[in-house]
Amino acid sequence: MIISHPAGTGIPGAGTSTNDPAAAEAVFLDATLRLLEPLGVAPGDIVVDVGPGAGSATVALANAVGADGRVYAIDVDPAMLDATVAAARMAGVADRVRPVLHNVEDGVPPLLEPADAVWSSWCVHHARDWDAAARTLVAMLRPGGALCLAEGGLPARCLPWDTGIGRPGLEIRLDEAHDRHFTQWFYGRPGATRPNRGWDEILESAGLTDVGAFTALVDIPAPLSDRVRAVVLAELAARVRRARPFLTEDDLAAWSRLLDPDSEAWLGHRRDLALLTARTGFRGRRPAM
Repeated sequence: MIISHPAGTGIPGAGTSTNDPAAAEAVFLDATLRLLEPLGVAPGDIVVDVGPGAGSATVALANAVGADGRVYAIDVDPAMLDATVAAARMAGVADRVRPVLHNVEDGVPPLLEPADAVWSSWCVHHARDWDAAARTLVAMLRPGGALCLAEGGLPARCLPWDTGIGRPGLEIRLDEAHDRHFTQWFYGRPGATRPNRGWDEILESAGLTDVGAFTALVDIPAPLSDRVRAVVLAELAARVRRARPFLTEDDLAAWSRLLDPDSEAWLGHRRDLALLTARTGFRGRRPAM
C-alpha cells in the first residue's frame, strides 16, 4: 500500500487525542499498515473504515482498492469525515472514498453494497456494548469477507523512570490516572455494558472464524526527530488534561513544569525522550456460504 501523509487538520474531532490527529497518525503509520495487512485488500475491493480519524488508513485502503474499488469512511463526527476527505483529496484518491455520517451504536450503516473488508482502529472500545458493535461490523461483510479490529496493546513509554522532577514513576501513575478517567467516562453513560471476555471471543461470538491476534511494535528510540517529539509532547499533554481529576497535586505540579515550554524542565529540551508502544489487532473472516 502506498500512502501520502495527510497534512495536519488542526480539528479536534471526537475521539482525537490532540488538535492535530494527522500528525499522530503519521508517526504511527508504519504500525497501522502492518495491522492492515491481514485484510488482504485487493484492487476492486469494497472496504469500510469505521472511525477513520484524520484519514491515513482510509487513504492507504483507497490506494489498495485502486480505481475500481471503494472505501466507505464511517464516523459520528462530521469534522473527522471532513478531515478524511481532505486527506483523500490531497492523496488523489477522493473519488474512491465515500464518507458516511453514522454511529455504529445505532446499527448497521446504510451502505449500498456489502464489504470485502472492514477495518476499525481504536474506535469500538468507545461503544457502550462491545458485542453489539462487533456484530454491526460483521454485518457489513459479504460472506468470506475479512475484518481487522485494532484494539488494545500496551501503553506508550516515552519518559525515563526518573525525570528529576517530582517523584519517580510519573508516567506509570499517569497511566493509572488515565485508566480511572476512562473507566468513569465509560460507565458514566446509560446502557454501558461491562465486557466479560476478550476481543477474540467477542469476534467469534459475532460470527467470525479463523480469529487471531497479532501485534505491531512501535519503537522509535531517542533522540526523537522534531516531528515525533511534537507528537509525543502533545499526546502526553492530552493525557494529563483528561486524567487531571485523578492525579495528585504533586504530580500535577510536576507535569505543569515538564510540559511548559517556558520552563527549564520542559520535556522538549530532553534528548532521552523516546516512543515505545505496541498496538494489537484482531482479525477474522465471515464464513462463506
